[in-house]
Amino acid sequence: MQPPCILDQELRRDFEDTESLEELYEEELKARSKPGEMLEVKLQECPELLKKDFATLFPAVNVAKSNLSVLTFTQKTIHDMSSWSEDTEEEREKLTEYFVETAKEICRRIRSQGHWADFVDPTSGRPYLGDYTPATFFETDCRYRQFGFTIEDLGCCKVLRHHKWGTHCFVGSIFTNAPLESDVVAEILAEMDLLNHNGA
Repeated sequence: MQPPCILDQELRRDFEDTESLEELYEEELKARSKPGEMLEVKLQECPELLKKDFATLFPAVNVAKSNLSVLTFTQKTIHDMSSWSEDTEEEREKLTEYFVETAKEICRRIRSQGHWADFVDPTSGRPYLGDYTPATFFETDCRYRQFGFTIEDLGCCKVLRHHKWGTHCFVGSIFTNAPLESDVVAEILAEMDLLNHNGA
């Protein structure tokens, strides 16, 4: 599994054909005074009031009557995600692809230990591994407020704001019924934290 962070060499390779992005990349590196500033991963127990809401998102799983935890996977972005541009869209596509591949591996590991796990596809707002459902959970959903984010209404659209990075962020969510104290969850969190802070 690739490191769950935006690595220097990956950014350079991905954006090397765009001079403006390269300049932004250099500025971002200068702004990073310490490692571990490009990714925030938090595992939280889902509030009881939200379990019924998420039951429609995962109809094949009885989430309302079982343990449900949410892993929020927030990547810091170079561009402000509250506005649209070709550069912003390009960065969003790359971060989406990275999140999906990482989330697939995380869910595979959790499922291999006998637990259920699924994640929300950022492009559709629906479960990636589960059955189709009309219910959605996009990054500007007000339920993200329960997980430490702010949702701002700009009139023409809504944007998600991170407590440290503001609107320079891209968030994805993984859901699981694995206990917070389970070995597989602890191992995944430890590995992601180590990789993020080592930057490799």
